[in-house]
Amino acid sequence: MKWTGILTLAMVAFLVGIFLAYSYTQPGPMPWIDEPSFEAGMCERSPRSEQTIVDRSDKAFVNLHPHVRQRSELFVRLAHSCLGLEVRLTSGYRSAEEQTALYAQGRSKPGQVVTNAKAGQSYHNYGLAVDFVIIHDNRADYDLSSDHNRSGVPDWQELGELGKALGFEWGGDWRNFPDYPHLQMDFGLSIRQLAAGKRPAEQATVPLADVLQPLVD
Repeated sequence: MKWTGILTLAMVAFLVGIFLAYSYTQPGPMPWIDEPSFEAGMCERSPRSEQTIVDRSDKAFVNLHPHVRQRSELFVRLAHSCLGLEVRLTSGYRSAEEQTALYAQGRSKPGQVVTNAKAGQSYHNYGLAVDFVIIHDNRADYDLSSDHNRSGVPDWQELGELGKALGFEWGGDWRNFPDYPHLQMDFGLSIRQLAAGKRPAEQATVPLADVLQPLVD
């Protein structure tokens, strides 16, 4: 009995040690992601210049769910007029073949790993997600510390907060594989449900933050 008790305690200690080691090695969210709160403030809309920016992302809007498309366009517009940032959508709907090729990057093909989702495992495959990038001086900027509008807050934080205010889930909040350029809407559907053929209704919507309502009325 004595040895049984000692072995039991040793096993418990071993399992606790594994759990703690795993916890401490997982990347946590960046401090400025913990409490998002986008505030529009005084935002003077400029429809003509907004449209110019939106047109540069026209290919990414193809085959998106209507509501995702509408909110994605609004995201680009408000980023320009309210935050003074040019945003370009780099990806929207993604076919199974495109997803497979992207998954191979950094694995069986050259490049860095950019996704953990195989074909059928990404919301992009169902037209429910978009990727974006900040454009500054005609160049893509993925630097998380950039503050081009000199607001005192990193541009990626402001854009993540804007996306969430528009009803998106922001990949920058993900603990295990943060994906800062990613926005998605799941409409309460899991990947398993989508893969099984279930789809959100064409008229499906998600709530808009009250602070943004005056900007879209």
